[in-house]
Amino acid sequence: MSTRARETIRRIRTGMGGLDEKLGGGIPAGSTVLLISNQEGPVRLFCQQIAYLLGNEGHRIHYFTIVRDPPYIREEMMVYGWDTAEMEQGRQWIFIDSYTPRVQALLQGGSGPQNQPMGFSQGMMSPGSRSLGSDLFVTLRRDILSQLDEGDTVVIDSLSDLLVNHDDASVRELLEILSSQIHRRNGLVFMPILSDIHDPKTVATLSHLSDVVVEFELESEHLEGKLRFWKMRRSILRPLLLPFSITDRGVMAETFGRVI
Repeated sequence: MSTRARETIRRIRTGMGGLDEKLGGGIPAGSTVLLISNQEGPVRLFCQQIAYLLGNEGHRIHYFTIVRDPPYIREEMMVYGWDTAEMEQGRQWIFIDSYTPRVQALLQGGSGPQNQPMGFSQGMMSPGSRSLGSDLFVTLRRDILSQLDEGDTVVIDSLSDLLVNHDDASVRELLEILSSQIHRRNGLVFMPILSDIHDPKTVATLSHLSDVVVEFELESEHLEGKLRFWKMRRSILRPLLLPFSITDRGVMAETFGRVI
């Protein structure tokens, strides 16, 4: 196989048993991954698990928190033994905290982080954390886009919250810029969205802008379900249905799947 041919199918292994096998070796490098679900917990766990595994494989992680603060995320991850402390100390894992400034602004009678000075609440951050500045999109460009290196992974912990608190056009512009940069750097972006919050047109638009689209089908009474891969960059168009369950080791994809 020629060098050019190998580059066209470069993939990043997630480290999640069963998933990489069915994806032909992993997720195509340089992809934005939209994760669609009607429940928050499992899809956030999925993002945390893959980010932790990728961080241990040498990928730098930029974890952008919107719905919870970094200490909360650390606690969630420690339940499964995923300790980010060492990676944070080595700047391998970086929290960009937009939750804390927003909440403290509300406590002080403001309307959100735009009322806070740059660097607000830095004293409460760990060495591996960074507080959101006065403008969401300026900060994202400064603290994520301008910092991306080869193979970096970005996790936006709730695309839904971005859409609820900012106009759709600004969010689409941000995703287009982020997508172009992650393509150049051969990294990954994970973006969960709660389908029940948004109209079908919004979800369809985001799916169009994304390179990989995964839908979580969860059974209401059990911590198990199916992952549907509707779209995959650099792959033959062949939607994949992959059973999974949530165990004390996190999200476990089955070693079998079927084409639908």
